[in-house]
Amino acid sequence: MKKILVAFDGLEESKKALSIALKLAKFFDSHVTVLNVAGQSIVPMVSSSISSQTGESQGVIYPLPEHMRDLMVKEAMKVLSETREDVEKTWNKIDFAIVFGDAASEIVKEAKKDYDLIVIGYRSIHSPILSLGNVAEKVVKNAPCSVLVIR
Repeated sequence: MKKILVAFDGLEESKKALSIALKLAKFFDSHVTVLNVAGQSIVPMVSSSISSQTGESQGVIYPLPEHMRDLMVKEAMKVLSETREDVEKTWNKIDFAIVFGDAASEIVKEAKKDYDLIVIGYRSIHSPILSLGNVAEKVVKNAPCSVLVIR
């Protein structure tokens, strides 16, 4: 196992995933990439107007305002820099990356760059209103390599 990708958002589940990924990296002498998906670079907006032809709400996709994107980058950098200091003391074959987009899609996209394993934390969403699906579940379904899900 030469390359390990860790999905990291700074929450407890991703910290556990990173810890386990580092243990695996030390055992297999692997390179680790810690990936933070800062968020969508577009904002879908649904207007209250309804199409007379289809009867559906009209939607428009707008680019994320630059100040919002800057805030997301600053937060992602803060999360990664706090982690980087601790991690680099124990393992030197590591790098950190920040990307924008849908979390599951971006993780899978990065994994296609010859990664052997994705390590991701699992956080269940219990809501009768939200049926968005979990990022880890989407990654498992679409990943080009093995996925280790940490609970």
